[in-house]
Amino acid sequence: MSLLEVSNLRRDFGGLTAVHDLTFSVEPGEIVGLIGPNGAGKTTTFAMLSGFITPTSGEILFKGTSINKLKPHQVCLLGLTRTFQIVQPFPDMTVLENVMIGAYTHHPNTVDAKKKAMEVLERINLAHKAEEQGKILTLPELKRLEIGKALATEPSLLLLDEVAAGLKDVEMEEILELVRQLNREGITFLIVEHLMKVIMNLSHRVIVLDFGQMIGQGTPAEISKNPAVLAAYLGKED
Repeated sequence: MSLLEVSNLRRDFGGLTAVHDLTFSVEPGEIVGLIGPNGAGKTTTFAMLSGFITPTSGEILFKGTSINKLKPHQVCLLGLTRTFQIVQPFPDMTVLENVMIGAYTHHPNTVDAKKKAMEVLERINLAHKAEEQGKILTLPELKRLEIGKALATEPSLLLLDEVAAGLKDVEMEEILELVRQLNREGITFLIVEHLMKVIMNLSHRVIVLDFGQMIGQGTPAEISKNPAVLAAYLGKED
């Protein structure tokens, strides 16, 4: 059974169809890239998968359970968590406290939540910043903190939104290696990313959207040669 199964997913906003007849699956242990031009429906898809908006029609199954009508916290409890493109720390709370908020999902006792949060900070190399406020972190550190807050909820599937945006090459590679390591430890990833070198170097498989519909999927090598994908990104010539 697939970890995530999306069938004929659709989302309308008034007269606009943002996602139309989208069907795909994510298998346990995969890193799957979700790409497409601006306005392709990637953000709307993430919002539906994580419970922030309800699909107009179609089905989302996570671990065999329908999550179409669940709220974000209910989806999170099942093991599906997301990050956001624009990092959103609690600025006046410490780094440790930021991560503890996620840890409370499965560890309601404060002592246990703090222990879990420290374990996460060790994994993302931010333990030395535990007592500093979120607002003083650098962008690379904030990116790690965003992942850490999500990790503390103990996800099986983590949706990453533009995790490498704004980073220098060295910083980007450090984040990508963190994702690879977490994947080796058993976390499955679905990643939205505009930077093709990130998607091509990180993903096992890539799904491509355009105007709310899937126009291709396959390995990075296959996608890089797909005529429909090239046309969507580069434009069609007469």
